[in-house]
Amino acid sequence: MYIMPFDPRLDAPRAASTPPGETDDSVRRTILDAASEAFADKGYAATKVATIAELAGLPKSNVHYYFKSKENIYAKVLEDIAPSYLDACMPVTDADETPIEALTQTLLRMIRLFERQPFAAKVFMAELREGARRLPGEFFTRWTVQTQKSLADIRQWVDRGLLAPVTPEHALLTIWAMAQSCVSRGWQMPGLSGESMDYDAAASNAARLLLGGLMPRL
Repeated sequence: MYIMPFDPRLDAPRAASTPPGETDDSVRRTILDAASEAFADKGYAATKVATIAELAGLPKSNVHYYFKSKENIYAKVLEDIAPSYLDACMPVTDADETPIEALTQTLLRMIRLFERQPFAAKVFMAELREGARRLPGEFFTRWTVQTQKSLADIRQWVDRGLLAPVTPEHALLTIWAMAQSCVSRGWQMPGLSGESMDYDAAASNAARLLLGGLMPRL
């Protein structure tokens, strides 16, 4: 069952108090950041509210003061990043940009979003792979509209010879996949190399690959 993140019944406080020196908003942010890390590490099913509380440095009762259930916390994590993801994917219509520049900027915006919110991004990507049952319907409505606009733009650019002759659907999926690979690589590579994810290098290399694949051949 999808728990609507804006349902006021789910946010009704029980019986606890805000930690001294902190506002309600800052405590909520601390809890959601801890939850993003826990869900990214263990997945939704294996994550316990007690684990989130421990990562947040709060008593479990304080977590329940702000969020009634694990389902509510998870929905809020998704609600936090979904609009930013849609903004990053939004078609670029700047008349001063070439098609290559517009698509490259879309790719870079997505990579930078994943850099800013790596844990939430991993949770979001996992939810999409698993059918996105907990994402609200308006997310898909806006995503569908934006995707159709992007496909139409790419198709027009190809027809005008401004891009290499690629299938618009494959081009768009490739851009998304290149950006999303940063989420997976950010968790996989440190265990092999001992280094954290280099998002600057990822952005530079991804842009170079995209440029090489979409530049029209004269």
